[in-house]
Amino acid sequence: MDRNLVARVTGAGALALVPISAVAFSWADLPGLLGVLAGGGVALGNFRWLSTASHRFLALFRSGRVEPWGLVGFGLRHLCLFSVLGVLLWSGHVHPVWLMVGLSVLPPVLIVEALRRAALNP
Repeated sequence: MDRNLVARVTGAGALALVPISAVAFSWADLPGLLGVLAGGGVALGNFRWLSTASHRFLALFRSGRVEPWGLVGFGLRHLCLFSVLGVLLWSGHVHPVWLMVGLSVLPPVLIVEALRRAALNP
């Protein structure tokens, strides 16, 4: 994955969180705002982590070395992600619906970026 792509997607995702968090704050006060920001932060952070991990994993794969710890680290990302989401929901400080809205910011941003790239390179 192109590093420039990762930077553009995370930047656009962060910008998309601003109006969504304003709406969440007006509808659900602080738990809504925290839910959107936490969900968006988890989604965008997971995307960046996935990009970095896949770069490392592909570099090891191309070199012919097999590192079992690379696979463990790749799976550890999921454990960390689900742990963070579980703690956020368990704490009660975030609104669960707005947390899901924040997590849902990434797919539309990726689609828009893909359409933008397709329009630039026909």
